Amino acid sequence: MSLAGRRLLVPVTAERTAFADDLAGEGALVTPVAFIAIAGPADPAALEAATLAWLDGAYDWMAVTSRNAVLAMDRIARAHGRTLGEPQPASRVATVGEATRGVCADVGLAVDLVPTARQDARGIVADLPEGDGRVLAPLGNLASPVLERGLARKGWHVDAVEAYRTVDGPGPDDATVAAVADGGLDAVLLTSGSVAERFAAACPTVAPGTRIVAIGRTTEAGARAAGLRVDAVATTPSYGGIRAALDAALDVPADPGSATTTAEGDHA
Repeated sequence: MSLAGRRLLVPVTAERTAFADDLAGEGALVTPVAFIAIAGPADPAALEAATLAWLDGAYDWMAVTSRNAVLAMDRIARAHGRTLGEPQPASRVATVGEATRGVCADVGLAVDLVPTARQDARGIVADLPEGDGRVLAPLGNLASPVLERGLARKGWHVDAVEAYRTVDGPGPDDATVAAVADGGLDAVLLTSGSVAERFAAACPTVAPGTRIVAIGRTTEAGARAAGLRVDAVATTPSYGGIRAALDAALDVPADPGSATTTAEGDHA
């Protein structure tokens, strides 16, 4: 297999290890590290109220950029004996990223708009038409104000509500930090700006020969802001995209059976 023997540091969370498992299944020597963890919102009542309002058809659009937000709302809906995808003819959904679209489908939530130029909050702002109705924006605690401010400038009344928090995970152990510094890894994968920031803090020295690969432009920007060099960037913010960028960075021949699990999409 094309990745056999390659030494890779792969970010994971308690809920999401599939990509690391896929790479290990191809023969890579994977070091999984939980740089971040996903926690509930600081104000659960606010998210519950917004979710119930969505179910009752109070919003014209929901603009969502993270699967974690969809899952958090779905848990609330199910707790009330309802489903997030209940038919609401006048309510539409705009989203980005393969994983977020996938989880929308899983909970029965039809997606009406996917940006054409870029798969992030700026893409939604660019493609959502002007309007004067209400938009629900369930966000993580680290989300930038791009979505809320951009849609407000187009005339929408935006209710931004915290749906989840990105918090510190346990991070790498001493042996992993030493491997990053001493050239014991062929590549480090960065799957979000939050991961990049925490990696830079935990691993201040990266061996020159260790390739750093980002899942998209947002993650690349976060990595560079944290003082990291970036050797390759996925052209699409997905696990398929970062796998292609990893192959290019390591000069690995294309393998039609390579890992293609969908990713969070460069937002966490």
